[in-house]
Amino acid sequence: MYDRLNRELGFSLATRPALYIVLSVLGTILLSASLVRIEFETDIRASFSPKNSKATYETDVYNAFYNISALPQRSFVLFTSRDNGSMLRPITINEVMRVDKIMRDKLEMRNHEGKRSCDPLCDLNAPFHLFIHEWRKFQNDSAPNNATDTVLHYPTSQFFSNDVFIGMNMFGVQTAPEMFANRSHITHVQAVILWYMSQVDTTERREVLKETTLNLFEVSKAGNFSEHISFEIFGDEIANAEMIRGALEATLLMSVGFGLLLVFVTWVVWNHCSIKAMPAVVSAAVLSPFFAAAASFGILTWLGFKMYSIMCVTPFLVLGIGVDDAFIMIHSWNHFGYIENKSERLARVIVAVGPSITITSLTNTIAFGIGYATPTPQMSLFCLCTSIAVLLDFVLTFTLFAPIMVLCAESKDKDSSNSYSLSLQSSGPKETSELFFCYTKFICSAKGRVVALIAMCLLYLVSGVGIVSMRSTFEPAKAFPSDSPLANSLYYIRAVFNEFFPMNVIVNRPPNISDVEDYDRFYRMVTDLEELPESYNRDRTVLWLIAYEKFDRSVHGVNQLLNLLTLNDAVEYQPSFNNLQTFLDQLLHPPIIKYEMSELSGVKELKAFQMTVIASNMAEWANRAQYVEKCRSILEGYPEYNATIFDGDSAILDLILTVRKDLLGSIAVTVSCMATVCLFFITNKIGVAIITYIISSTCFTLVGILSWWGADMDPVTMVDVLIATGFSVDYTAHIAYHFYSETGPTPERISRSLHEMCGPMVQAGSSTILCMLPLVFVPTYAIVAFAKTVFIVVSVGLFHGIFLLPVLLSFMPRKLASCRSQNCETSLMTADPHKSSQAKPLI
Repeated sequence: MYDRLNRELGFSLATRPALYIVLSVLGTILLSASLVRIEFETDIRASFSPKNSKATYETDVYNAFYNISALPQRSFVLFTSRDNGSMLRPITINEVMRVDKIMRDKLEMRNHEGKRSCDPLCDLNAPFHLFIHEWRKFQNDSAPNNATDTVLHYPTSQFFSNDVFIGMNMFGVQTAPEMFANRSHITHVQAVILWYMSQVDTTERREVLKETTLNLFEVSKAGNFSEHISFEIFGDEIANAEMIRGALEATLLMSVGFGLLLVFVTWVVWNHCSIKAMPAVVSAAVLSPFFAAAASFGILTWLGFKMYSIMCVTPFLVLGIGVDDAFIMIHSWNHFGYIENKSERLARVIVAVGPSITITSLTNTIAFGIGYATPTPQMSLFCLCTSIAVLLDFVLTFTLFAPIMVLCAESKDKDSSNSYSLSLQSSGPKETSELFFCYTKFICSAKGRVVALIAMCLLYLVSGVGIVSMRSTFEPAKAFPSDSPLANSLYYIRAVFNEFFPMNVIVNRPPNISDVEDYDRFYRMVTDLEELPESYNRDRTVLWLIAYEKFDRSVHGVNQLLNLLTLNDAVEYQPSFNNLQTFLDQLLHPPIIKYEMSELSGVKELKAFQMTVIASNMAEWANRAQYVEKCRSILEGYPEYNATIFDGDSAILDLILTVRKDLLGSIAVTVSCMATVCLFFITNKIGVAIITYIISSTCFTLVGILSWWGADMDPVTMVDVLIATGFSVDYTAHIAYHFYSETGPTPERISRSLHEMCGPMVQAGSSTILCMLPLVFVPTYAIVAFAKTVFIVVSVGLFHGIFLLPVLLSFMPRKLASCRSQNCETSLMTADPHKSSQAKPLI
C-alpha cells in the first residue's frame, strides 16, 4: 500500500511539477507572513528557567512577600585595589562610593507615583553605608573614643547597641583581636561588593537599568575609571546583551558554513547533472530547507512564541539535514537513469527512496519533538522549531525539489541531441564495484568480526569512563561568549560565593515566641539549617528575631526596674511581640518584616519575615543545587512555619539535580519512538532490534566522547543527545532498509546496500560537518557543544552504519535476514538489471 501511494505521488509530481512548485512557494510565503511580528526573548534568566518547578512556586512566594509583579533584575559591582592593598582606605572607599552614587542616582529616581525602581530592595547595601559612615567618623581619631558603643568588626559590627551583619559587602577580610583607635578590628579588606536590584516591569525602568549597567560595563572594560581601584560589574541586562552578541557572531560564522556547504553541494550535483541544470538543482536543494525554517519560525511567531538566541542555529541545522535527502534523491535518479519516461522514472525514485527518507525525517522530527519537553525554555523552543522545520523540509523535498529535478530533465528528454555537456550515466542497479565486494568480504569474515568486537569494546570503555566522570552542573555563562569581560566578573564572584553565599528563607507563618515549645522548635529549624556542612554558624545568620529578643529583654528590664521602684512584684521575662511596633519604628520598618493590620482582629500582627542563612563553597553550581535541595528538605520537616527558600537561580539549579534522570528518560522514549517508526517500514523485528541497538550505541558513545571533549551533564547536553538520537537513524535506516529490500545471499545484499547508500551517506555527513564547522570558533558553550555533537554523531554514526551494522547483519541467517511481507521485498521496484546497459544521461 505504501509503495502504491509513493508511486502515485511520483506520477503526480512528474505530471504537474509547476503546480507543486507554485503551491510550495505560496505555502511558504503564507506560513512565513507572521515573521513581520517576530519578537526575541533577550532575558537570559527567562531563557533557562523552567516554567513549572519548585523554584517557580518559591519565586511566586518571594514576589508576593515583597508585593512585586515579577522577579527584579540584579546587578553587582565588585571592587579591588589596583595596588593589592586594603580596600578599607579613604582613597579607595571614595572611589567605591562614586560608582555607588551612579547606580543609586538612577535606580532610586522616583516616578510620577513617587515609587523607585529598586523598591522594596533599595537598602540592600544599607549595612555597608552605615559601616562606612561610622568608619569615616572615627578615621582621624588618635585615641579610642569610649563615648560610643560602635565596634567595627567582621562579619558583624555593632552600631547603637545593635549587631549589624556586614559580611555580604566585604570579602577577604583580616581582623585583629584588639580594637584600634578608629573603633575597628579590621586590618585588611581584599574586595568590596555592592548589590543592586531593580524592577523592570515597565519599558522605561528596563531601559534605565540597561543603559546604566551597560555604560558602567564599558567603563569597566576600558579600565580608566580610577587609578586606585578596578571594578567588575555583572548584571542580567549585561548578560542579555552578551548573549545576543554571541548569537550574532554565530550567525556570521554559520554564513561561512553555508558558503562551504554551497560549494560542496555544487560539486556533488555537478557530478550528477548538466551545467545548465546545475543552478536550479543546487538552488532547490538549498532553498527547500531554508523555506522550511522560515515557515517554522512563522508558525511559532503566529502561535505567540518569542524566539531565543540559540535558534539562530536552526536554519543551518535544517539545511545540513535537508540536503542529505536531496543527495539521496539525486543518487536514486541516477540509479534509474535508463528509464525514458520522466513520470515512471520519478515514480521509481519515490518508491525506492521514499521509505528511507520518511524514516529519517520522521525520526528526526520525533527526536526534536521530544526535546520540546526539555524544561529549559530556550532549548525547548529550539527543539520545537527544528522539529517543525524538519517535517516541513520533508514535505518540500517532494513538493519542491523533486518537481524542479523533473523540470531540469525536461528539455533533454524532449531533445536528446541537445543534451547538456556534463552528465553521468547510471551504473546499473545490481552491479557492485570491486571495492564494495572486497569490503563486504572482509566484513563477513572472522577477521572483520574480531576487529569490530575489539573496536566496540575500546569505544565502550572510553565512553563509559567519560560518562562516569561527567559533572552534573550548569551556569548561565554558557549562554554568552567566553571571551566576554563578564567572564572576569564571574571569576571574581566565584571567590565571593566560596566565602559568602546568602540563602534567603521566607517564613510565612511566624512562630509564637510566647509559646516556649513553638519558639524552641523554630530555633531547632534554624539550627538544622546552620548545621549543614555548607552553612556558617549562628554568628553569620541574619535573623532579626535575635536582635528583637535582645531589645524586648531590655524593655522588660526597664519595666522590672519600675516595678521595683513602685514595690511591685518582679515578673519573669517571657518573649512577646508587644514591643515589636517600637522596634520596627527604630529600624524604619525594613521590608524583610511584614507587620500588618489583621482584617480579623483589627490590630497589627506579624504576618511573615525573611531570614538569611550564610553558606560557603558555593562557586560550583552543582554544590549550590545540592545545598538548595538540603535546605528544602529541612524546611519540609517544619510545615507549621510554611517556610520556603529563595535563590534567584534555583530554577536552573533544579535542572542540575534532575538532568541525568531526564536525559535517560528522554533517550528511552526517543529510542522507543525510533524503533516504532522503523518497524512500520522494516517489518523484520530482528532488523529493527539491530537498528535500535545501533541508535543506543551511538548515543552512549556520543555522551562519553562529549565528556572527554569538555561537556558537562546539563540541559544543553541533554538536547544535543536527543538531536544526535535522531541523526543516528540517518546512518542506519538507509542501509538497513535497502538490505531488507534486497534478495539473494546475505553478503551480496550487504554489498549492494553499501554500494547504493554509502556514497550518499558520506556526502550527507560531509555536508553537515561543513555547515557546522565554523561554529567551533564561536566562543559560546551552548553553540560549540552543539557543533561538537554534530561532528561526533556524524563520525560515530558513519562508523556504526558503514561498519558495525553490516557486521551485525552478516550474522543473520537467510531466513531471519528477509522481510516477512512481500511488500518489503518488492518495495525498491528495481528494474531489470539487463536494462542498465541502456542507461541515459541524467538531468
